[in-house]
Amino acid sequence: MEPSAEEKGKDNRAANLLADAEGRIGMPWRVLLGWLSFVAGLGLAVAVALTAAGYGFPTLAQQVMLAAVTSGVAVPLIYLLRRYADRRPWSGLGFTALPAGVPYALLGAGLLFAMTAAALALGSLLGWLRVTGLHLPAETLLVILVNVPIAFFYEAFPEELAFRGYIYRNLNTRLPRWLALVLQVVLFVLAPVALLAMLIAAGLGSWDSLTAEYILTLIFFGTALQLSRILSGNLWMCIGYHLAWLETVRYIVVPGDGAIVEVEYLSTNGYLLIHIGTIVLSVIALLWWSLRGKKPPVDWKGTEPDEGEGIREFGNKEA
Repeated sequence: MEPSAEEKGKDNRAANLLADAEGRIGMPWRVLLGWLSFVAGLGLAVAVALTAAGYGFPTLAQQVMLAAVTSGVAVPLIYLLRRYADRRPWSGLGFTALPAGVPYALLGAGLLFAMTAAALALGSLLGWLRVTGLHLPAETLLVILVNVPIAFFYEAFPEELAFRGYIYRNLNTRLPRWLALVLQVVLFVLAPVALLAMLIAAGLGSWDSLTAEYILTLIFFGTALQLSRILSGNLWMCIGYHLAWLETVRYIVVPGDGAIVEVEYLSTNGYLLIHIGTIVLSVIALLWWSLRGKKPPVDWKGTEPDEGEGIREFGNKEA
């Protein structure tokens, strides 16, 4: 007896999960491999840094190891997936050569700094914080100069390439933009959760470090970064925003005279406004841009097929 049309449809859907019409592995598996590539890079980096700490390596050396191993593992794996699993050009991820990416990086950083200024004004108005001084300490500037490349290779570059680039790009080939964005955020949150689970299994961590504040930060951060990628079409905007936020909450807007913008938090709300509120304001601004400012507005129900154009080399200038 021949299978019914419904049974044939189920068989086709199951086959599409395993392989597409071009013989590539199915989209869900490519997404999973992209996620595992980042988690593997991050996990190995943490293992190396912990081992180095046990041997008495200084903190800066450990940070350099974290950066080198995370990018050294995750980025090549993503490249290999794009080339051999996706069989699509690297440029489709939105990562361009640096000269062409500079304006986008500045746009991302500018957005974060503008939202930080708005948060400072709002916090002062509400009595949650007080700006107590503006400084330009040489020591802090030197620390930022050293920290930026470490943060780039440890956090901003591999994370943006994996999540806002590879994972989102694959999700959006089959799923509407809004759903691809949501699932990217879910996977982004799950990455550090998976790492923490591994550390706990090894007796090196505790679930107490997984706070509601941290999860909320990841959710809004992943949303703002993906909106930046969707609206600009370029990962450098995400990277610029990412780096600007890291340096702001670590060195630029903090209590103490070592800060560039010295603040006094008069309540917990003031702290949360700078650390999370700036990201929430960014999400609001980006959503407004997607619906009102961008011409034409973003089609949130649309998908974007990843058409094959032949394999281009790493660093191709065209997005």
